Amino acid sequence: MKKKQLALSVGAIMGGTFLFQASADASTKVVEVQPGDTLWSLSRQHNTTVEALRSTNKLSSNDIRIGQKLTVPSNSTTEKTVSQKPASSTTSSTYKVQAGDTLWKIATRFNMNIEDLKRLNSLSTNTIYINQQLKVKGSTHSSVPDSSSVTPPPKKPVVGTNGTYKVQSGDTLFKIANRFNMSVNDLKAANNLTSSNIYVNQQLKVKTNGGNTNSSSKPGTTAPANGQLNVSKMIADAKKYMGVPYKWGGTTPSGFDCSGFIYYVMKQQISLPRYTTAGFWSTSQSVSSPQVGDLVFFSTYTSGPSHLGIYLGNRQFIHAGSSTGVTISSLDNSYWSKRYLGAKRFSK
Repeated sequence: MKKKQLALSVGAIMGGTFLFQASADASTKVVEVQPGDTLWSLSRQHNTTVEALRSTNKLSSNDIRIGQKLTVPSNSTTEKTVSQKPASSTTSSTYKVQAGDTLWKIATRFNMNIEDLKRLNSLSTNTIYINQQLKVKGSTHSSVPDSSSVTPPPKKPVVGTNGTYKVQSGDTLFKIANRFNMSVNDLKAANNLTSSNIYVNQQLKVKTNGGNTNSSSKPGTTAPANGQLNVSKMIADAKKYMGVPYKWGGTTPSGFDCSGFIYYVMKQQISLPRYTTAGFWSTSQSVSSPQVGDLVFFSTYTSGPSHLGIYLGNRQFIHAGSSTGVTISSLDNSYWSKRYLGAKRFSK
């Protein structure tokens, strides 16, 4: 009898230990970094954030390597591919961030632009987190609008007799410039604008019938830095995709990697191969200091050029970052300044 009781006690202890261990294992998960993985892609797969992954694994940067073991935070779960509806109703003024959301996706869903969404929520970067409450305006809409419920913009925008245009809801400088066959820089110069911010009912001077604006000053233009690309258009095109998520090998607005972003933007004007970062580096000419429209290169996860962006001036550049998607960064940022290789001018 004593032997049976002893056996049962030992079994209970071992069973309890096993259950405790199983519970502990269930609350944590270790993943091995695969080719193409980034902290951003892993955070999406496991329903967590880049910041949480970095904190849990004591990472000082976003750099990871193939074969590296990473601990996934205990409160995360593997993300399921589920078609989610916006958490807010079509008349709500707030929206709860869902797994996989980006500012670009949310802005598109609520018929806003990214700058308006950031300004409304006092955001200084494109970083958002799951369950964050964001203020929004307007109604939700699908990515493919129903033509019966959407009023298309007028083909011929109304222009005043003095050559002015009244800003409408949903307008951006890029949209207005395109509508009147102007560049964004020309439109800003004609109206003495120092930023891209505009407001509804604002009167803007525009070109009429292909002529000049009524501005007394000569509109500023940005000459192509490489003799092939219109730099003003290239930068305006690039800024259209602010907030588009990062995707390894991506070359479309559904997701870009760094070289795929540059390729897509340039492809709007010229025909070129799908260069990698190293390809852009080898086909471009070195310059002593960058000019607007030049390419800036960095060494990140490997030696040599492995990341690039388009220089905007004032030591700012636009690029597709692995943890940020398409964003604007500074060359003086502590991360980028240490990895900066130099600037080059693209020549086909």
